[in-house]
Amino acid sequence: MNTIVDVQPDIIKPLHEARNQRLLKELANDMKENGWQGRPLLVIERQSDYLAWTGSHRIAAARKAGLSSVPCHVIKERELIRHGLDAEWGHVDDTDRLKAIRKIGDDVAIHIMWQEGRD
Repeated sequence: MNTIVDVQPDIIKPLHEARNQRLLKELANDMKENGWQGRPLLVIERQSDYLAWTGSHRIAAARKAGLSSVPCHVIKERELIRHGLDAEWGHVDDTDRLKAIRKIGDDVAIHIMWQEGRD
């Protein structure tokens, strides 16, 4: 069952490095002061780590702010595989990831991806 759990940011592999340094600095400062705010990350649980499908800047900011954990909505990699999907596939485009999670029917993940595209 998919659920929201706390995960150490150091074991989450982001989609890409933080590209907007100003945003990264703002997020990290806010997290130092207020902790994690807002929706959880969407991550794929693999054998030894988590692959983030959302939140590259938020992951980097959490690390910079020294947070010990971040809230994550977890999808098991085997669930994607069961539906013929590869966790690494579709990382270039939010639309591809949204199509993938629609195939597995995870309403929480769909909501998170929908919000990701609106920020």
